[in-house]
Amino acid sequence: MTGAGKISSFFVNPAGIIIWALAAAALYYNRLALPAGICLIFCLLFLSSWLWAKYALTNVEAKVPSGIQCAFPGGSFSFPFSVSNKKLLPLIWIELAVPLAKGGCVAPASEENSKMLYDPETDGEVPGASACVPWILWHQEASSEISLKAVRRGLCTISKAAVSSGDLLGLGIKEKMLSFQAPPSFAVYPAVFPVETQGLIQGTTDMEAGKNGYMEDVTLLKMNRPYQPGDPAKKINWRQLARQDRVFVNVHETVFPKLATFFLDLASFREGTKERNTLNSSEYTIWKLLRMPLEDMISLTASCILKLDESRICCGLIIPGTSEDNCVIQYPGKHGSSPEELLYSLAAVDYHAEDVSVPVWEIADHFSMLGTLYIVTCSYDSMTIDPEAFSGLGSAAVLARYPSKADETCPLKLFYLENLKQAPGQQQV
Repeated sequence: MTGAGKISSFFVNPAGIIIWALAAAALYYNRLALPAGICLIFCLLFLSSWLWAKYALTNVEAKVPSGIQCAFPGGSFSFPFSVSNKKLLPLIWIELAVPLAKGGCVAPASEENSKMLYDPETDGEVPGASACVPWILWHQEASSEISLKAVRRGLCTISKAAVSSGDLLGLGIKEKMLSFQAPPSFAVYPAVFPVETQGLIQGTTDMEAGKNGYMEDVTLLKMNRPYQPGDPAKKINWRQLARQDRVFVNVHETVFPKLATFFLDLASFREGTKERNTLNSSEYTIWKLLRMPLEDMISLTASCILKLDESRICCGLIIPGTSEDNCVIQYPGKHGSSPEELLYSLAAVDYHAEDVSVPVWEIADHFSMLGTLYIVTCSYDSMTIDPEAFSGLGSAAVLARYPSKADETCPLKLFYLENLKQAPGQQQV
């Protein structure tokens, strides 16, 4: 905890009080009783304000509950806090303000609780949100909350707050910074939009099994029918053949695939420009992030996860990191892969066009646990994953933001963002 005093009036300090006291004494010595009395009143007023502000935040504690709150863009958050006054001097008012990142994912809910705060790290002002609590008597505790709104995808952790209090007239104000040992966090999920996943699921399964988008569940027997030329031998009901000397084949229930995994090809969402080093005439690449296409495809991934969950299809997520140890791998149907946890991982994506490492070998070793792998990329031209890397391991498809010239040579099934959006009037996610 670090403290810093803040005085709102120029005279609410020892130097200002002494000036008023000397002025009152000088006027009284010159037999100007009325001006001397006025100066004395101001001296006592500023003295009381200075003393009140000096001890206003003594033995005052502020507490906030830890935990994570989640919302979609446009939603709201509540930042509850409690203030304890553990001294005999009452608090006429006390204000708690939290700093927020400029252009961050969380902002004040309204202009009324918006406040600019001084940030000593940047030596400048940063936006913040505040709430005021009036009248806390001695040895009492009061609670309030700061209203926040979710602006865009991201994570926000509030680890400190500025607490200020003072006298009734606001002449003297004392301020200090509080640090929270278990700071609360806020997660803003990606924005979602209506998507049509029927064609995506069926088209991908066409490549895998040639069943017009469906797969047979051999544990669910639907019926038997007489054998027809061309029926595979593995479907023949051999027990019935032994009893009745008639050839029947089993017809099983057809179901959708139950597992799907989305792989974010982050490195495809950047473009490079060549620059020349004037010292040694060598060339180097400056990468620029394609922010909006990346946000669009993250939103598409979140929308598909929620839509597939409605059909009871378990989803997973793979997000490359700066090293293989920092990669996020959430297998579908496993602990830690609920839709909420997948959306949180998408909210935490913080990519700045740097090089990333793809755990190709780990993905290949556990490909059977992924179900259908959807590679989320900017375009097939910019895709950094070799399409042949997972050849023969299972079903894979590409979700691209933009079409490219090399689409005809892509060995995988291609889907585009525009083709997956629902038509107007269909049910939204």
